[in-house]
Amino acid sequence: MKFDITQRLAIDGGEPAVRTPIPPRKRHGDMEKRYLNEVIDSDTLFFYLGTKVHEFEHRFAALYGKKHCVACSSGTAAVHMAIACFELPPGSEVITSAITDMGSLTGILYQGLVPVFADVEPDTLNMDPASVRAAITPRTRAILVVHHAGLAADLNAILAIGREHGIPVIEDCAQACGCEYQGERVGSRSPIATFSLNHFKHITAGSGGMILTDDEHLRYIASLFLDKCYQREESIRNPFFLAPNYQMTEMQGAVALAQLERLGEFTERRRQLGTRLSAQLAEVEGITVQRIQPGSKHSYFLYLFQLDLERLGCAAEEFAEALRREGVSARAHLITGGRPVYLYDIFQQRSAFPSSHYPFESSDLNTNRSYPRGMCPVAEDAFNRWMTLELLENYTEQNVDEMAFAVAKVAYHFAKRPVASHTQ
Repeated sequence: MKFDITQRLAIDGGEPAVRTPIPPRKRHGDMEKRYLNEVIDSDTLFFYLGTKVHEFEHRFAALYGKKHCVACSSGTAAVHMAIACFELPPGSEVITSAITDMGSLTGILYQGLVPVFADVEPDTLNMDPASVRAAITPRTRAILVVHHAGLAADLNAILAIGREHGIPVIEDCAQACGCEYQGERVGSRSPIATFSLNHFKHITAGSGGMILTDDEHLRYIASLFLDKCYQREESIRNPFFLAPNYQMTEMQGAVALAQLERLGEFTERRRQLGTRLSAQLAEVEGITVQRIQPGSKHSYFLYLFQLDLERLGCAAEEFAEALRREGVSARAHLITGGRPVYLYDIFQQRSAFPSSHYPFESSDLNTNRSYPRGMCPVAEDAFNRWMTLELLENYTEQNVDEMAFAVAKVAYHFAKRPVASHTQ
């Protein structure tokens, strides 16, 4: 590393490591305005009668080599649709990751299904296939694999578990648009995959989501589920199952269509910067970067690295505060969700629905599932050890080099200090 990491820390009165301003970020522009104007001029904002949502669906499916894309109002809605497509009986169990967004769980609960949480791998924070296998019971009806932070989970192993037990695997790619697993885009190998277009994703329409599938039956059920079970293709309005209204508007479709043209640019830039940062941090004692499987490509929705707290002799928040004083946007304890999701009150109190423990506990469903602390120890420990850095496509190589310098500088000085008694 070309910088002098022995310099005094900013938190101790030294000069901050980060001195180069980050360029302004501008994700939306003329193309979005053009497509939005076309929608306004058409005087049609309803997706079924318009063109932009349909065009976006066609182009997104083609990008992934899939037959069908169904766009909807959010990534949460997309997961709900995907779960609903398999028409699972209430009380069925769905295995998913202990580290994910609540959006992965909402649809499971609304369908009266019981989430079961798999622990994560200590060096990736993605679902551990061994934990998935251990979580299988006779009630398991699906696996929702989450590609966390832009890094592909061990998809071969998890798909093999699904095949072995005859249960579908759904890919949650909300954080992994543009991520690759063994040379293929994640979301291209499972029966159905879900994506998100919310404000924080690689590309965004403010909100929005989509599912991908090659299966015509799954596509058809999804098209009904997002639209109150109205059979618009047959001009029939006679719902035969309960379905919400998850329609994407033409205005969302217009912005999404424009954003799709920049997906490759955004993800490749983040990949370049993330790879550069990881190469430098890999040389820093006390720091471990995420393991990326051979043949896979990280899309860096989040940039994460792990602290060796015993070597550094500090708590994660101390390290994060020192980094912030160096000028780095760093956060401790704030991996996706802020804690393993089963530690949210909704699971601890089993309070998904008012005045009820349904579906966690139900005599009708013969369910009684609780979520004690300690059930996924690797996930729980991760929130004490992993750091999150902001790393967006507008950063420069100099920005990244200064971030790496800051991390190395802070790690060097903490490792030289006496071990604090409050180290976690």
